[in-house]
Amino acid sequence: MYFEIEINNKPVKVQKGETILEVLRRIGIQMPTLCSMTNFLPTGMCRMCVVEIEGKENLIPSCSFKVEEWMKIKTHSPRVVLARKTIVELLLANHPDDCLYCERNGNCELQHLAEDLHVREKRIKGKKEPFYIDKSGISIIHEPSKCILCGRCIRVCNEKIGVSTFEFAYRGDKTCVAITLNKPINSSSCVFCGQCIMVCPTASLSERINFSEFQVYFHDPSKKMAISYSPAVAVTIAEHFGIKPNRNINGILNAVLKKIGFEIIIDNSIGADLMIYEIAHELKKRIEEKENLPMFTSCCPSWIKYAEQSFPELLENISTVKSTQQLTGAIIKRYFAKKEHIKPEDVYLVSVMPCTSRKFEATRPEMTIHGISDVDSVITTRELIRMINMYGINIENIEPEPYNSNLSVSLSGVLVNVSGGTTEMILRTLYYLQTGEELINDKLTTLRTNKSIKTYELNIGKKKIKVAVVNGLNNVKEIIEEVKKEKNEIHFIEVMTCEGGCINGGGQPIKQSENSIKQRIRYIYELYDKNIIHLPHQNKLLKELYSDVFGHPNNPENFGIIQTYYTKREDLLT
Repeated sequence: MYFEIEINNKPVKVQKGETILEVLRRIGIQMPTLCSMTNFLPTGMCRMCVVEIEGKENLIPSCSFKVEEWMKIKTHSPRVVLARKTIVELLLANHPDDCLYCERNGNCELQHLAEDLHVREKRIKGKKEPFYIDKSGISIIHEPSKCILCGRCIRVCNEKIGVSTFEFAYRGDKTCVAITLNKPINSSSCVFCGQCIMVCPTASLSERINFSEFQVYFHDPSKKMAISYSPAVAVTIAEHFGIKPNRNINGILNAVLKKIGFEIIIDNSIGADLMIYEIAHELKKRIEEKENLPMFTSCCPSWIKYAEQSFPELLENISTVKSTQQLTGAIIKRYFAKKEHIKPEDVYLVSVMPCTSRKFEATRPEMTIHGISDVDSVITTRELIRMINMYGINIENIEPEPYNSNLSVSLSGVLVNVSGGTTEMILRTLYYLQTGEELINDKLTTLRTNKSIKTYELNIGKKKIKVAVVNGLNNVKEIIEEVKKEKNEIHFIEVMTCEGGCINGGGQPIKQSENSIKQRIRYIYELYDKNIIHLPHQNKLLKELYSDVFGHPNNPENFGIIQTYYTKREDLLT
């Protein structure tokens, strides 16, 4: 049902059921909000989106009120603007005065609102509470003094991730967002996915910055500085700096990293090839022996920690194969270092990932063997962007450069960055292992949708293989309940914590739009479909790795290097 209302003295056609905010955005009026998030039910907490409605005594939050036929709305009347300005002034009254040094300086929603509303003096002075800055987390720093009580982190953690790390604590002017049960973040249920950072409007939640810890090694002649990066990072860097799609993105990024000072540069797609090949062999064996099925993926560190603390009974069902990041580190330190006659301990490896939980993963004790860690430091896409800017590198005028080695990879490393991509690669590889033929005609389009839970069945020989893809950690409980009740005979389950996959990880640029995420996913699939080498077994370098270092897939002698283990977390200490 459509009808007309009046907005700023002009008639506007609206549909019954729309909120005032939805109508305003549709007709091109951008309303300030702090608590509102796309695809979440409105709460009306921050009151920044208030409007004046004729006949109503109080100002109305546009996010939570639906349009009605009689409405005459003013979006920027003097009363409305004054109310918004007062809200910002109240928020700034007890906010730290450290904008110049703040992590989000220039990218802070509160700062932008103050500028838009021309708040240029501190008329209201509030008491500044001496909050403790929680730096205990490997990946995430919590600074409560910068919190504006918008509740976004609570909602995204509870409703989208399903972990409930945050909660409102205390009452009145003592109200704050605290870690559940008032614990430090390293002993909480946090899985370090970083989605709370992505929605935080200030720097109350931020990532731990790592690039300062290894900069000194650029000037240490005893260290060989190596770096690996995810294809999702390359795609996002191109988007951020406006690199045209027809340019060699990887070549440009290689040139940038060499100018920064890295000597060995590797695309971690080689780690993806090794991971897919190992998992396919492991799944084949489990299906044949009918043991520990369904098998869950092990490539998302947030999912692994969640399983360890919430579903320890399923740990035997998780693949023992390490993630792409860790396998890339193992390859660099145990293959490339050997070829270049470098001691593994002399290689300092930095991994660039679109994910904050990779920082946590790299520090797990299982990822260090005989004193040699697979990865020495992890930085996010955001940190790499800052490094590029800090080193003053002009990407527009840079010539592409190759990798340091004759790197041969398939496009499996590209697809593992999107939800369903890992499953597609494993099915294709498993099909080849069982039949000796390529799965050419079936594009597995079901796995390329954006559904919360995707299921697919594929006939391989006389066996029907059923797989499921969990797109977003909050949806995993549903599939686990099915597994426990044995409703479906599922052989393989992929779990991605972040909706859409790593391409939408918590280490990507803040305030990324849904459209930009969709474009990245579309580009990844286009890149995969156009390439010749699609599957790991087509990769000559993978054959060399097995011949020279690893022997054969699922080799027990590689335990600790390729395979690992998981442990129930009796307490939640990381």
